[in-house]
Amino acid sequence: MNSPRKIALVTGAGQSTGRGIALRLAKEGADIVLVDRDAASLKDTADGITAIGRRVSIFLTDITRQEQLRDAVDHAEKTFGNFDIMVNNPVFEREHADADIGYEEVERLISHSIQSTLWGIQAAADKFRQRNQKGTIINVSSSAGHENPALVDILTASKMAVRALTQAASKELAPAGVMVTLQCFGTIIPAARYVS
Repeated sequence: MNSPRKIALVTGAGQSTGRGIALRLAKEGADIVLVDRDAASLKDTADGITAIGRRVSIFLTDITRQEQLRDAVDHAEKTFGNFDIMVNNPVFEREHADADIGYEEVERLISHSIQSTLWGIQAAADKFRQRNQKGTIINVSSSAGHENPALVDILTASKMAVRALTQAASKELAPAGVMVTLQCFGTIIPAARYVS
């Protein structure tokens, strides 16, 4: 690797997908800030990163709150002296099928899938601008937002919105040297590309 001290922040890092992303980036040489609501869920991820020999820090926050995500990014910079990679990995478990879903659950779904991704993009992009540097933003979604199924439910719609946000941010931030990309479940993460 050309730059063994890249700093990555991964939200939802206590869950299976976030854990896998964090461990992969650590194996590729990045030091990691793990972000989630529950410290206990982050322990296995943190232990795995330490075992790899990389530095790790935990930041507990609600990713649906814009100011809290900005605090998480500030924490990454203050803790490790740098900030290079933002992984927006919103985690949401549905409680009901569309026919039974209510206002509160829809609101939570939108907050987790769409708003938290937008807040993460903004927080990372602002930090990259402050530091006058290039950077990488990886938004995690699923094939539901990529395959355009015949029947679109609210979850699929939220994933499509994340895809649209990614496309728009990619065009907007490219002139500043910020790469914004979408990673869908079930595909392989070419992590070396993000940390080299």
